[in-house]
Amino acid sequence: MITVYREYPLSNHPNLHARVEVNPIGQLDIEIVELCEKHSSEFDHLSFESKGSAICVCGKDQLSAWQLSLTNGDGRELSLLIDKANEEYETLMRDLM
Repeated sequence: MITVYREYPLSNHPNLHARVEVNPIGQLDIEIVELCEKHSSEFDHLSFESKGSAICVCGKDQLSAWQLSLTNGDGRELSLLIDKANEEYETLMRDLM
């Protein structure tokens, strides 16, 4: 199980970038680099919504809800990375039992 890192431009603000960390224990961490803004969410609290040419990633951390607008391609890639990390974690837990 390996943590995956990506950097995506925000679709609604192309001059802003999101540094994304997909942690295989079920955690997504995001930092909007230029704003020094950080968000975090467990996989169970994430949703992906298609909005025209963008995909809105919505999550909840301990204090509030947040959302991030990515291009369709970047949003699909992030969704696949999360699915893969989730599958790897579930396989590991089954193997340990």
